[in-house]
This record gives sequence, structure tokens and C-alpha cells, in this order.
Amino acid sequence: MPKAEKGAKKAGAKDSPAEKPAEKQAEKKPLPRTEKTEEELVDLTSRVYKLVVERGKDGVLQSEIWKELGLTSRDGSRLAIRLEKRGMIRRVKVLDDGRWTYKLTPLRLPANISSMESAPCIVCPVESKCSVTTDINPLTCGLIGPWVIKEYAASKTVEVAAPAV
Repeated sequence: MPKAEKGAKKAGAKDSPAEKPAEKQAEKKPLPRTEKTEEELVDLTSRVYKLVVERGKDGVLQSEIWKELGLTSRDGSRLAIRLEKRGMIRRVKVLDDGRWTYKLTPLRLPANISSMESAPCIVCPVESKCSVTTDINPLTCGLIGPWVIKEYAASKTVEVAAPAV
């Protein structure tokens, strides 16, 4: 080895990654990531949200969603975080079978229109004149009060009948 090369070796002491042969650097290349398109993300996000809403107030474990949709834990976490940032779900850290995961619950449930089907306003003959600023209004209506009480009582019966998990 010539003197100039020996001096350079001593000064550098260790080889830097840039000085390694091309074969060794090629071995350490990261695997190509398969990024999801925006359309796929929107579809998966809506599918995750639909599952969370279907489970209702009881919620669903984030790990269950990954399994149901065939996602990786990383993708599942990202989708859940995306929904949480949009204010659509709540993520609460829970311990399940000795493992930490998140319980996902919807912040808002879709309206149940079955109760609206029986609303007296739908068949009311003076509905077009009804307003909070006129004599005919929801505050003085003799039909709305009993209907609201009946719907409230029915909703409480459903809650009591539903088994707690």
C-alpha cells in the first residue's frame, strides 16, 4: 500500500457508509412501500367509520377492525387517527387480553328516522303555517308534547332491554 493511502486510512480510521462497496449498500435498500391512493384511503376510512357506527355506543376495538378489514395494524391506526382528527370518533386506550389497543366509539350516531315517521307534523293540516314566531308554533302544539313523551319512553325501554356488554 502506498504511503498516501496509509495516511488516509489512519486519518479516516473507519470506513464511512459512502466508502462501502456498492453491493453492501444495495443490500440495505428499504423495501418499496405500497402507498394507498387517496381513493383507497377514502374507501377504507368510510368502511372503518361504518363499522364503528354499527357497533354504536359500545364501540369496537381498533384491533378488531384491522382483522375484519384485513389491514395492518399501522394502516388501521392511521385510519382511526384520521377519523379522530375529523371529529368523527373517539379513541380511548384500553387493555384487552393483556395487550393495549384503542376502543373506537362514534361521537355522533346517525339519526333514527323511524321515530320521525310517526311525528304529528307530517300529517298536520296547519304545518305550513307553523313557526316559532307565529300563533301556531311547536311550543304550543297539543300534538307534539304527547308524541315526544311517547318517543322518549320508547327509547328508554330499548336502552333498558339492551343487554350491557
